[in-house]
Amino acid sequence: MYSVIDIGSNTIRLAVYRVDGEGITPILNNKYTAGLAAYVGKDGSMAPEGIERLVDVMGKFRAALDLLPDCRCFPFATASLRNITNRDEVVERVREATGFEIRVLSGYEEAMLDYRGAVRSLPGEQGLLVDVGGGSTELVFFKAGRAAAARSVPLGSLSLFNRCVSGIIPTAGELSAMKNEARRALAAAFPDAQGFSAQPMCGVGGTARGALALYRGMEGEPGPEGYETQFFSRVLRQAQDSPKKLTRRILKLAPERIHTMLPGIALLSAAAELYGSRTVVTSPYGVREGYLISVLESRGVRV
Repeated sequence: MYSVIDIGSNTIRLAVYRVDGEGITPILNNKYTAGLAAYVGKDGSMAPEGIERLVDVMGKFRAALDLLPDCRCFPFATASLRNITNRDEVVERVREATGFEIRVLSGYEEAMLDYRGAVRSLPGEQGLLVDVGGGSTELVFFKAGRAAAARSVPLGSLSLFNRCVSGIIPTAGELSAMKNEARRALAAAFPDAQGFSAQPMCGVGGTARGALALYRGMEGEPGPEGYETQFFSRVLRQAQDSPKKLTRRILKLAPERIHTMLPGIALLSAAAELYGSRTVVTSPYGVREGYLISVLESRGVRV
């Protein structure tokens, strides 16, 4: 068995896998909603309270993994630590307290590992992969079964929420501000996207899975080709016209995402509109699987 710890801006997740001749199979998944992005100050550094929150969660995962002595663990961090000014201090504090050596991925690495993990579940040989995380959004255009271009945008569902929303559920004005901010950030990432096809969109990560759960709760099971990206616009309209009804639905289907679901959907909607995605399919795999495959192959383990 092997495991990874994915340290994100909103959640920290331990995933355990069985690795054999048939590839990697997830067998255990546990997460804590830590909200690390909320501990980052105006100077860009993570506050001591945030560092200790991270240490506490990593200590819990250390205790769990001690019960699996033959399970190698490979922790990594994305925008949660990539974007802070005291990254080295945080990484060292976790190492001293728990023994975990955290690798901090660059934005490009995260995007490419997203594709590496999701590629086995992609529906065709071309399209656009989108991973909306808490602190960043990764975009990968793929063509002929290969990643053709990858970007990481330093704006995610939690950071968009923190920038634009004063309460929990955005007002009509805040919804408009979120959509404009999402569009500006994503448009700057790929000014030369005309040479690529974004159909279909492949949604990766917790926001994409949350959007799929919301679709199922509102529309039913999507077809084999996924569902129409116009659904994102319908959700944002309902957030403006019937916020209480939509809030109750989100609380029922994905309560841990009550504050980040709409910012995440605003980012997905902006990507679909900018790049011309008409349908979206949701992959159960992403950066965690891609990272594990990469690490194992570098150690001579065939996956």
